[in-house]
Amino acid sequence: MSDLNNLYSTMWHDSIDLFKTNTCDTDLLINDPFDMRRGITALSYLDKTVGDNIANFLDELKAIEPEQYYYPINELHLTVLSIISCVSGFTLSTIDVQVYCSIFKETLEGFGPFNVHYKGITVSPGCILIQGFPDDKQLHHLRELLRINVNKAKLKSSIDSRYKISTAHTTAVRCVTPFNNSDRVMEVLSTYKDYDFGTVEVNSLSLVFNNWYQHLAITQTLAKVELHPSEIAH
Repeated sequence: MSDLNNLYSTMWHDSIDLFKTNTCDTDLLINDPFDMRRGITALSYLDKTVGDNIANFLDELKAIEPEQYYYPINELHLTVLSIISCVSGFTLSTIDVQVYCSIFKETLEGFGPFNVHYKGITVSPGCILIQGFPDDKQLHHLRELLRINVNKAKLKSSIDSRYKISTAHTTAVRCVTPFNNSDRVMEVLSTYKDYDFGTVEVNSLSLVFNNWYQHLAITQTLAKVELHPSEIAH
């Protein structure tokens, strides 16, 4: 957990001044109906209990900054691995979907459920993130095996092309426009800096075709695998 703590702490220190000075990166495409960036992602969704706790945090921010983008509670997710990063023009017709689904399902054989403890928040230049801490190394092993199997099968992918994912955060807010009151935003962020949002048991994973923001209206589930406790975990 110390490594993750260090990562999240570095993210906070690298970007929090942007929130203090109202100079965050703003996302100009989030409401653009012509944004055709699409990709394939392995992910899990958060449960209602943790989602409701995050919703309370978001409601406080919404009261101050209603124009920012707040993830709907049912779209809050943990990205396990971005198989194909979102690019404009990518469609399912350009790949053999069943092969991807088979690799995904085979990779998850033998993996049981695991917990992610959501505690505290951090920031990136244009987002507010909920910090996630897996209870063991299973998420790490799962990601590594998925990387290996996708590469071994020589499937079209862009795994780790942007960065090698190693955290278990959930993106909750995207900055769309400069803040109306950055001082009050900072007050809320400080209040929730170490807040305990609860623990999610990850008992199923999905392979989805998605847009950049994981909007459920656009997301297509390609495969879903239940993680059974009786199976021997890696």
